[in-house]
Amino acid sequence: MNLAIIQNTVMEVAEATTHVLGIETEIVDKNLEIIAGTGRYKEKLGTFEENGKISKDEFYGNILINGQAVILKSTENHPNYHAKEKELAEICCPIILDKQVIGIIALVAFNKKQQNILISNSKNLLLFLKKMASLIASKLAETQKSSELKAILESIHDGIIALDHDGIIMSCNKQSETLLMKNSENLIGKPINKIWSNFPFSEVINQGKLITDVEEIYIDESGNDMHFLITAMPINTEIGDKKVVVGSVISFQDVSDVRSRIYNMTQIENTTSFSEIIGQSKSISRVKLEAAQVAASQSTILITGESGTGKGFFARAIHNASKRKTAPFITINCGAIPDTLLESELFGYQPGAFTGASKTGKTGKFELANNGTIFLDEIGDFPLHLQVKLLHVLQKREVERIGGNKTIPINVRIIAATNKNLEEMIKNKEFREDLFFRLNVIPLHLPPLRERTGDISILLNYALNKFNKLIEKNILGFSPEVLNLLLNYSWPGNIRELENAVEYAVNIERELHVQLNSLPQRIKLNNSELHLTNYINEFKTAETQSLNVRTDLFQKGIIEDCLEKNGYSVEGKRKAAKLLEISESTLYRRIRELGIKSK
Repeated sequence: MNLAIIQNTVMEVAEATTHVLGIETEIVDKNLEIIAGTGRYKEKLGTFEENGKISKDEFYGNILINGQAVILKSTENHPNYHAKEKELAEICCPIILDKQVIGIIALVAFNKKQQNILISNSKNLLLFLKKMASLIASKLAETQKSSELKAILESIHDGIIALDHDGIIMSCNKQSETLLMKNSENLIGKPINKIWSNFPFSEVINQGKLITDVEEIYIDESGNDMHFLITAMPINTEIGDKKVVVGSVISFQDVSDVRSRIYNMTQIENTTSFSEIIGQSKSISRVKLEAAQVAASQSTILITGESGTGKGFFARAIHNASKRKTAPFITINCGAIPDTLLESELFGYQPGAFTGASKTGKTGKFELANNGTIFLDEIGDFPLHLQVKLLHVLQKREVERIGGNKTIPINVRIIAATNKNLEEMIKNKEFREDLFFRLNVIPLHLPPLRERTGDISILLNYALNKFNKLIEKNILGFSPEVLNLLLNYSWPGNIRELENAVEYAVNIERELHVQLNSLPQRIKLNNSELHLTNYINEFKTAETQSLNVRTDLFQKGIIEDCLEKNGYSVEGKRKAAKLLEISESTLYRRIRELGIKSK
């Protein structure tokens, strides 16, 4: 609480006091700095009384400490008063704000006439000084509150505008200037409808209606438009028994900023990067390099590949490597949403656009993704009747809500993905050719896992570590026969199937290494079918051999298949013997005779 904030006002008080009373006035702050005064004190502004030392042994210092007014009729015999300027008498009053002494206002007599006035009228003069001190304190409090309020308004992310009853802009904050692209000189004193032509002014002022979080398009004099979310509150006063609207306060935000903040608050942090995409094979390394090179571009990308190859992972990595990484990344699965809902999900709708529509309307995914990226997964399932609308968005970079008549400009990067052959779909009239070319500006094809055999062991170990942590297990690895089987499996479900298989095994396994019995049934069945097919082929090629040779081949296939299912361990062989209904010794003997070895 510093009096220097209102120094001009304090100086006016000092000059007015001297003008009325004909006695010199001095005002010091809580540090004993002279900040206002008349006569000889005017020349001493900025200097300190009592050398700035606040002490009970000094005249002014004692007043600051005790907060008590003093009437000093003569300075001659006062022990703490040092009349350096030949002062004869003085009346001093502390300036108090919030129970703290923030300064002193004093009347000082330098001649006998002034001294006589002080002595003869001391009580009235002290009362006058107290009122002046109160006036100064009130002005400082008002200024501080105004400064605090201004600081608060300037720190708010919303634009704030105050209107009078006639819709004239009375004040605004800096954010208003930024959002409306006008400085305060071009706003204050102007009618709101001249600045914001379609603002619902009459609803707020004439009807006293509160408007809360309503979307409006701001159109300026040049025809430029911006999309705002506004709240407008009428300011009422009572005249007699009647409420009268005397003005309103408007707060507004850029819709894209609002959505971006909501996204940032609700989105689970996902910092997917290309370095996190597992794999060192030539095929996947090439795609990672291509994706990293086009990430900085604004062009549309089409990612193709079988289900489970990581198309969504690549899309997010591209977004996080782009300049849009701080803006939303919105995903929509075109194959998972019914046709009847997909249009409203993507493009949004106006209030009451159709039966059952929300009264507040709905923001579409394209609007939510403004300034960011929208990922259209399973684009091959996009309904044919909506493809022309999607094509319009790609060409014009604007959307129109269902039931609306205004276009909303958007700044969105589109990444689409599919596991279907779109060119074949074009031939069958299932996909628009013009839409395909708009989507396929930068094509990226993800190879299936069977073409990345060198990456399978890396992915298996990565998945094992991941699910060990998740399930709180400590499985060290895969048994030799399991690893051999998994490395040679075709993985029709690609990485998704691989992770699913490892997660299943980690949940089931009780040993330190994953055993054959802990794999999903489909993988074990696939392995059995492969073994039987191999041995049937071997059996067919042995048509010229003797019955014993053929019988041995067939037995070998049966025993190996049983061991593959139950394991080559002692326990596995015990189970195999029981299933084959032979003794363990017979099983061990036939294993030696037929040359059966663990895989």
